[in-house]
Amino acid sequence: MIFLDSWIWIEFFAEGKKFERCKEILESVQSGREKAMINALNITEIKYRLGKINEELAHEQVHIIETFPNLVIVPVVLPVASLAADLRKKYFSKERRVSYADMIHLATAILANCTVLYSGDPDFEGIEEMKTTVI
Repeated sequence: MIFLDSWIWIEFFAEGKKFERCKEILESVQSGREKAMINALNITEIKYRLGKINEELAHEQVHIIETFPNLVIVPVVLPVASLAADLRKKYFSKERRVSYADMIHLATAILANCTVLYSGDPDFEGIEEMKTTVI
């Protein structure tokens, strides 16, 4: 199981600079070669960021995510919140301003025993607790 940071979805739907790489990852999930996970907070980030561009389109894109094959959307539960706080305390610094949301995603991935977390956010580089791939 892999974890997909919100960045992957936003970059894909916005057809950003890393669109092709995001498309490859999502196609591997869609085809069943990989199983993937996100949490409910990912939906919040995705809907907010894409909604700033086009509210109606953001709603459609969230629906695509919610019905995406081989993707599990999990709630944010107390053990995730607790670990996320510890991770933010560990990684937050003047040079690395990790967000609560990113640490919630990381904690979700760790507790679910995901093999890798995919993102485009450089704040995920050098994470010790699990393998991260920054695209």
